[in-house]
Amino acid sequence: MRRAKRTIVIVTFTLVSCSSPIVPAATPTLDGATIQIYTTTATAPLVNDLMAGYARVAPEIIIESAAGNYDAVSRRVAEAETIYFVTNYLPADTALWAAPIGQDGIAIITHPDIPIEDLTMQQLRRIYQGQILSWEEVDGPDDAIQVISRENGSGTRAEFERLVMGNRQTTRSALIAPSSSAMVMSVAQTPGSVGYVSMRYVTDDVHTVTVDSVALTRENIINNRYPLRAMLYIAGTDEPEDHYRVFIGWIQSMDGQLVVGQHYVPLSQP
Repeated sequence: MRRAKRTIVIVTFTLVSCSSPIVPAATPTLDGATIQIYTTTATAPLVNDLMAGYARVAPEIIIESAAGNYDAVSRRVAEAETIYFVTNYLPADTALWAAPIGQDGIAIITHPDIPIEDLTMQQLRRIYQGQILSWEEVDGPDDAIQVISRENGSGTRAEFERLVMGNRQTTRSALIAPSSSAMVMSVAQTPGSVGYVSMRYVTDDVHTVTVDSVALTRENIINNRYPLRAMLYIAGTDEPEDHYRVFIGWIQSMDGQLVVGQHYVPLSQP
C-alpha cells in the first residue's frame, strides 16, 4: 500500500471562480491514484496539513503539490484540466469552479518596536496610500512609517486591496515582500514597518494590530466581525470528479474541518 506523498515545490506559474459547495463525502473508498493540489503561498501550510490528514484516511492516494503566488498558480491551473488549487482570494469575475473550505484573516503587523494597538480602516488605507508618513499621526511614536506590501500577483495583496484600498493604489515607496514568510521577516527586521499577512504566518517576532478595535481571533472571524476576513477556496477549471471530489468532500466534512481549524478557521463553529 502506497503512502501519501507530500511534495511542496516552489514554482512560478491567475484566475478562479465560485460555485456552491459540494456535498461532503464519507470515508474515501476509491482505488489508489495521484492527484495534484496546488496552493498559493498564503495557504501552503493548510495544504500541508490537509495532505497529512488525508494520508491517514486514504493512504493509497498520492497528493502532489506546488506553491506560488495567485497569478502564477491560477494561470497554471487554467492551462491544465486536472489540477485544483487552494487560495484565500478569488476575483469577482473569475471563471473557475470553486468551493469554500475554510476562513482566513489578514493580520496587520508592525515592527515590534511600534507599540500601536489599533488602526482604523481609514488610517490603514491612508498609510498604504502614502498619505500618513509618521506613526505619530496615528497616536504612535515619532517614527517614520515604512510600508511593506506583497508583490503584484499575490492573492493576499489582491484581497487586502479589495478590502482596504478599493480602487486606490499602494504607495510606490512600499517595499515588496515576495512571500508570506518574507513579509513577516521583513516587518520583524525593518524599523517602523507595517505589513499584512495570513493569520497562519503571524509569529511573536512581529506586533499584531487590531483593526477598527476588533482583534483577529477565531471567534471574530466566525462571527464576521473582523474587517479583514477572507474565505479559503479550492478551485479548478471544472467541477471535480472521482478522487478530487472525494478529497474535497473530505475537506468539507467534520474531520477535514478539524484539520482546517488547526491554523485557520473552519467554515462554521463545531
